[in-house]
Amino acid sequence: MASISNLDYFIIIFYMMGMVAIGFWFSKRHGDFEDFFLAGRSLTTPLLITTLISTYYGLDVLFGDSQLAFTDGVVAWFGYARPTYAFFLIAAFLLAHRLRKENFLSLPDILDRYYGKETRYIGATASFIYALPSLSLYAFGMLGEVIMGWPPIIGMAVIGGVGLIYTLTGGFWAVALTDSVQFLVMCLIIALAVPFALNLVGGFDQMIKILPEYYFETMGDLSIWLIIIYASTGLTILVEPTFYQRIFAAKSYKNVRNALIAGIFIWGSYDWIVTILAMAAKVGVLQGTITVNVDSNAALLTIMVAALPAGALGLFLAGVIATEMSTLDSYCLVAGGNISYDIYKPAFNPNASDIELIKTTRIGIGVSWILGFLMAIAFEQMLGLWVLLASILISSVMVPILLGLYYSSLRKRLAGILSSSFGLSSTLILNIYIMVQGTFDPVEETYILHFGSWEILQEYVMYFTVPFSFFGFLLGILIEKYNR
Repeated sequence: MASISNLDYFIIIFYMMGMVAIGFWFSKRHGDFEDFFLAGRSLTTPLLITTLISTYYGLDVLFGDSQLAFTDGVVAWFGYARPTYAFFLIAAFLLAHRLRKENFLSLPDILDRYYGKETRYIGATASFIYALPSLSLYAFGMLGEVIMGWPPIIGMAVIGGVGLIYTLTGGFWAVALTDSVQFLVMCLIIALAVPFALNLVGGFDQMIKILPEYYFETMGDLSIWLIIIYASTGLTILVEPTFYQRIFAAKSYKNVRNALIAGIFIWGSYDWIVTILAMAAKVGVLQGTITVNVDSNAALLTIMVAALPAGALGLFLAGVIATEMSTLDSYCLVAGGNISYDIYKPAFNPNASDIELIKTTRIGIGVSWILGFLMAIAFEQMLGLWVLLASILISSVMVPILLGLYYSSLRKRLAGILSSSFGLSSTLILNIYIMVQGTFDPVEETYILHFGSWEILQEYVMYFTVPFSFFGFLLGILIEKYNR
């Protein structure tokens, strides 16, 4: 357990109280449901930059990047993080403009218009599962354990509970405004951490001298199949519910495009810094500077605790909490909207008032937090949890949404139903099967299913489920064609 000063505790507590205060300040400042869920469609470029960047760069990315960099080196940037930027460029120039032209409020709205209510409900279910704050809560559990010495469940409940409170009260305005604060905190603090960490291990010279050569190879020593899967998780951006929410909340398409272009440079720098810090943590372990048992998930936290002085450590921890708060609040809000706007209103109460929708959204936020809490407890490894959630979203909605957006002639009701249901069901079944019948490999840090000489890692599920979703889409088109 790390020892932190009273000053560090004061900074952390002061920060969390500020986030709750913002939520309560916005609690009575909502007009209708659109104002609560999309901030009245009035986000400007600066607000979009801060909310997009801070939302996508939660502890799942912070610790996911650092976990891979700690175990394998610069492949964390070249093979895992960098491909994501290409998807952001596609989203900025091809996707956002088409989406912004239509008056959607959510991702399932698109599926409903193109394929009908059944596909809407399947897509809303996939979006809800993806948006469960399990990654955020997992990270808060790790933070509480490494820094405070708490059992992970306490860290999840205490730190994650703060994010829940201001999301319940403030809605999307609170999310956007707190994201702005969190964006500034996390960027400044992560940059501040670099010189301290490098000084602790003796600089870049020691990194080059001590780390194995493959740590500096762009693709490391990872299997090409695993690298492809890690890179493919970036496909979530093309169907990401929180990204879509920000497109719909923007004043105009230009605001979204400019925010994404600016964001790519900030994301790239942030990822590179995290990679270097995690590699420095590995050096500290190998040279004995860091003497505690270091879990790869907690590599970044461990070196910061060892390197930063009192006060600076508190700022760093506030920055780390800020990073994940901005993700937890956004995903909880989207999950709540899936319950209220995407399922409850069309299925049970088409004439629901704005007050009813806001109330149901808040209930959905609470439900998503509880389910995310249970999922976080069930998983041993953060990167595997992220790949699972990404595969659920990609396999369920990517095929029907992208084909529907660009090929209106393919918008067949049965194609949407079969594609989304095949993708969702196969992803859930295969993941559960591998976790039950496979074995957890502590070296690979994932579940592996053995078929003779074949090994199927849990991360490989998308190799089966995305083609199955595409098959369902084609099958639906053929059935409708021959049943005319």
